Amino acid sequence: MADVKDGVGVYLSVYLLTVRNWQPDEIGLVIAVPGLVGILVQAPAGALIDRTRHKRVLLMAASVIIAVCCLVVVLSHGFYPIFLSQAVVGLTQSVYAPCVAAITLGMVGHSLLDKRIGRNESFNHLGNMLAAIIAGLIGRFISYEGIFYFSIAQCLALIVGVLIIQEKDIDHELARGASTTDQAPNTAGLKSLFANRNILVFTLAMALFHLANGAMLPLVGQKMGLVDPQNSSLYLSAAIIIAQGVMVFVASFAGRTAERGRKKIMVLAFLLLPVRALLFAFIDDPYVLTGIQLLDGIGAGIFGVVSILMIADLSKGTGRFNLLQGVVYSAIGLAAALSSILAGYIVKHFGYAVGFMSLAGIAVLGIHFYWLSVPETKDINASEAPNPAEQPLGLQVQTGA
Repeated sequence: MADVKDGVGVYLSVYLLTVRNWQPDEIGLVIAVPGLVGILVQAPAGALIDRTRHKRVLLMAASVIIAVCCLVVVLSHGFYPIFLSQAVVGLTQSVYAPCVAAITLGMVGHSLLDKRIGRNESFNHLGNMLAAIIAGLIGRFISYEGIFYFSIAQCLALIVGVLIIQEKDIDHELARGASTTDQAPNTAGLKSLFANRNILVFTLAMALFHLANGAMLPLVGQKMGLVDPQNSSLYLSAAIIIAQGVMVFVASFAGRTAERGRKKIMVLAFLLLPVRALLFAFIDDPYVLTGIQLLDGIGAGIFGVVSILMIADLSKGTGRFNLLQGVVYSAIGLAAALSSILAGYIVKHFGYAVGFMSLAGIAVLGIHFYWLSVPETKDINASEAPNPAEQPLGLQVQTGA
């Protein structure tokens, strides 16, 4: 799933620049549209995953659609077919992360979630690293189009992988974060869930992180493509390989460390964002740009693990784990889309240095907001959870384990 869920991701940016000769603002719109669509569908997708027992089927169906979208990119040359294909990618990729997180919670429960999410993310980054190696070689020695066919093959392999999971091993009530004691599992009212200040400030902080981070790697890929178009796929693959290789170890470390608290380890991910952006702004050597991705490996490795754990903390006992995931991912998708659009226009009119400096400024704002506003969520006080008395659905929230 590691390389499938984004529909070839950053490779599309470089492909459109170096092979199709698109302008940066057009590329920014195409890269942004999956996030924009995700804004509309991520929360409903999370609510669906809370309700359905067919999580495996959703993962397989999404993989088939992603494969078709990759084929459209290769066979179509106009702006609108590719734009629409990426809109469909945004529609489908909304099920991947919450489905896997839900299946994980349904199999291991809250007590083992820290280590298991760390393990999930380690394998996720290992998959991205191996895929980047293969994709880079395909793009350099065969063709850039071959990367898209490789992604199609991975979609088919993912379907086989999902079928290996045993349905009987998934507790679907636990998978949605429902509290079960001596009564049937209950679900929090939406009004009380979204009136929770801790949830709101956490969601905004995650959005600020991706407003600063979303456009960074695509812009680096474009910068490398302009310096050395022939080897751009190799440079980009090397950047991804370095970051993902670091993430394999950082994710496992983050999962273990987060058992003692979430906030302090997450702030490190925030602190690395402006450093990366400023380095990218003033360095043109593709080898050095590639090496800077070590910092992304540390930051993203932490973020991928700790953000899911914080969502699980904030939604524990509400029965709305996947809905809350959907809301947070919608905010992240909006921020990443705005990041690509904003950076694309800044780069077009003012150049890459100003584009990266703008992202660094947003990152500094995000650090201050996160540290001052977001609480520690591990074992968060029950009084800070949604208030059962305020639930419009007439359902009581049980805050027990």
